Parts: sequence; structure tokens; C-alpha cells
Amino acid sequence: MGCPFLEQGMMDMNALAYDLATTLDRLDSETADLLEKAVRDALALAERRSTLAPPTDSLGYPVGYFEATAGSFADEPLEAPGELPLETRESW
Repeated sequence: MGCPFLEQGMMDMNALAYDLATTLDRLDSETADLLEKAVRDALALAERRSTLAPPTDSLGYPVGYFEATAGSFADEPLEAPGELPLETRESW
């Protein structure tokens, strides 16, 4: 049994490919070439952005971030500074 989301996505992609192909067929050669270049540029940009951005978990954190940083301060105990004096302000 197929995944309905995947199937819908494929239908959307097929519709997009069909729309692009029919549009390219209707356009004059120069305009069709410009449209094709724009689409290819957009695909290349999307590919670059997806490879630059690290994968994230469901909350938007980089995958493995907390696992990689857990225990980072194991050999460096954290100490809170002493109490600081309260600021004295002039009364109104």
C-alpha cells in the first residue's frame, strides 16, 4: 500500500513537470531557453542550500548537537560567582 503523502507529492511533481513542458512548447525558442535556465538555476540554488544547511531534528536543532556536546564540561567544574552587591539608586 502506497503512502498517500508521497503519492500526492508525486502527482504535484508530475503536474509541475507537465506545466513546465507545455509552457516550454508554447514559448518562442529564446524565451523557452531563458525559462529553462531560470528553472535550472533555481534547482541548483535549492541543491546548494540543502547541502549547506545541516539536517535538523523535529525541534529545529542540528541533528546530533546535544549528543556531541553532552559531557563537554565534564573535566571543568562550573562554579557560580558569589553574590554581587545590590545597586543603590537615588529615590525619586
